Amino acid sequence: MHRFSRMHLSPEVAISRLEVIDLEEKSKLAEGIALIAVIDHRRDYLAAGYSCMRDYCMGRLRMSEGRALRRIQVARAALRFPELFEYLADGRLSVATAVALVPHVTPESATELLGMAAFKSRDEIVQLLASRSRRPAATPAAAADTPAVEASSGSLAPGRVNELSDLCAPADGAAAPAPAEQGQVRSARRGRVTPAATGEYDVRLSITAEEHDDLSRAIALLGHAVPSGDPALVYARAMKHYLAHLEKRRLGVKRSQSGRPATGAHSDSLAPAHVNAPRGRGIPKALRRQVWERDGGRCAFVSADGHRCESTRKLEFDHIVPLAKGGGTTADNLRLLCQPHNQFEAERVFGKDHVANRREIAQRERACARAAAAAARAKARAEAKAHKAAKQERHDDIVSALRGLGFAVAEARRGAKLTDTMPSASLEACVRHALVELTRAVAKRGERRARCSA
Repeated sequence: MHRFSRMHLSPEVAISRLEVIDLEEKSKLAEGIALIAVIDHRRDYLAAGYSCMRDYCMGRLRMSEGRALRRIQVARAALRFPELFEYLADGRLSVATAVALVPHVTPESATELLGMAAFKSRDEIVQLLASRSRRPAATPAAAADTPAVEASSGSLAPGRVNELSDLCAPADGAAAPAPAEQGQVRSARRGRVTPAATGEYDVRLSITAEEHDDLSRAIALLGHAVPSGDPALVYARAMKHYLAHLEKRRLGVKRSQSGRPATGAHSDSLAPAHVNAPRGRGIPKALRRQVWERDGGRCAFVSADGHRCESTRKLEFDHIVPLAKGGGTTADNLRLLCQPHNQFEAERVFGKDHVANRREIAQRERACARAAAAAARAKARAEAKAHKAAKQERHDDIVSALRGLGFAVAEARRGAKLTDTMPSASLEACVRHALVELTRAVAKRGERRARCSA
């Protein structure tokens, strides 16, 4: 008999025990969601060597991506609406039903929606939300608070919760997006990559008409190299060229040991070991490539227990000893860090308050720069519009003057266009110039007739 055999229990005891275990499991689930919310809010996953809460749940807790994303979404919602923990703890809501509900919960409707959704299935919750969005008696404000819901929405695959980029962003106390914004984010993704049983990957894309035209042109131009016109082969070729372009723009041209651009058999050689140390904060591209290849194009942050961050997205070059503390821009003092770990290291060295103040100052400066650029563009558009209006008014005056002298409409307009090279001339000078140009052909014909008669 194995240790999980329960055949000796009576029906009453088995049912009672199962109910107790079920309630304990739901309570543990609520506690786990609460811990995810705390770790995510405080960004404790950074010190553990993970760039975001999703990576922590998948790497440390061995969750699937869909399970991790669902729990993070519910945890962030429960921070705003703590009563959600109680609904999870006693089974009135499950993670699946909470995921369907929380994008539509607002501070004004939280109590009502949670009460109406208690012990309902996900399909029933979707129908409930859809009926609320169609209520004729709903006020405009209430209709705005409760966005429309598709009754035929699909299963809770990872794509049905918030976007990866949204959930992987740090929840540092900033206001959560509004329900309508969450719905927009969910439908904004136009592509997905999924592993296939053959070891390859299935890529599914929805492209616009303009993008389809670009693909068709690429297939046509590759007619000799890719006679089949297979979009997968065109995609593979395009990615190789685009990756080379991105690496060249960020890391410079790959060079051989002789210092010349690498070609042919030398294309795999590393950058020169010695690069002149620059002054200031700028990092030469040769030094960037050297650090990039040394760190393997991956975040170099290592936690206290030896776990190295596996993030390859949003990588930044970080000075191990900051320039403000006497560090230099050398290969030994540079490393690759993902954006969250770069910010984490800055907060560790300089303090959270200092980093927050510097970030606020930088945000204000960027906002001022954007406002100034927008004002300059608006001024340029206004000046161009005024110049166009003045030019049109001047043309009309010249056309009127030429029409008064007996010229046809087409000739008068052609004469006005001939004065475009005289923007600062007076109206009389422009009319005189137009008369000379328009009568030049007549004068030449008269001169030729005079010569012939002579």
